[in-house]
Amino acid sequence: MRSFKPLLTPELEKHNGGDDPSKAPAYPIKTYRQLVEQVAHLSFLNRNQLLFYRGQGKDYQNKAGSSTFYPPIYRGEYVKAAEIGERFRVLDECCRELKAVFESEGFEGAEEVARREYVQWSILQHYQVCDTPLLDITHSIRVACSFAEMRASGSSVFVYVFGLPYLTNRISINSEKDIVNVRLLSICPPQALRPYFQEGYLCGTTDIRDEYRNKGELDFKRRLIAKFRIKPSSTFWGRGFQMIPKSVLFPTGDA
Repeated sequence: MRSFKPLLTPELEKHNGGDDPSKAPAYPIKTYRQLVEQVAHLSFLNRNQLLFYRGQGKDYQNKAGSSTFYPPIYRGEYVKAAEIGERFRVLDECCRELKAVFESEGFEGAEEVARREYVQWSILQHYQVCDTPLLDITHSIRVACSFAEMRASGSSVFVYVFGLPYLTNRISINSEKDIVNVRLLSICPPQALRPYFQEGYLCGTTDIRDEYRNKGELDFKRRLIAKFRIKPSSTFWGRGFQMIPKSVLFPTGDA
């Protein structure tokens, strides 16, 4: 995918000290309202980008100290080509099984699932069936914060802001930026409840599977605008806001 240089507030510019957002330390946030205000400024400054979010319990970094956001199928230091090939073999097998299940269960949209590989990958990734070339993101700041808190492994959690091309379709492919963005709410059948509660999207790099010249072009740090550090507590959400419970984000009765 193509990288871009985000526009930042003077406050964030000073905090980053001229470093790329992926290398700079995460900006500390005290309240949910403060986070929303920060995002409002970033959205106004980067008006040619559509902002998406991702919440994590940990800031995963590479050996150079840079935050990294590879889709699951590409993760790992110095992964051999044979291993990547095996991961795609598993993915292809899961796609075949998914198509068969949709047809046998009579789910709505079975024909589209059978035709579109990106739809198959999106469902498998979102339901964590196997590794895919797509990265989970959301269009909701509140969902991202809730996921971050849910996955807390230390005293701080992290929320990331990405700038992606504006959507044109349910599956938006931008050939100039080499980015695909799948709107789960538009491609999943109504029997799939989870995407509707999570406002889920999946993004990846177009036209690349297990063969690539530079693995770095698959890292979504190339689209990172800012990263924020939060200390989970009742004071973070403040009056009028609250974390979305896990039981809501992962509803029961999801066929």
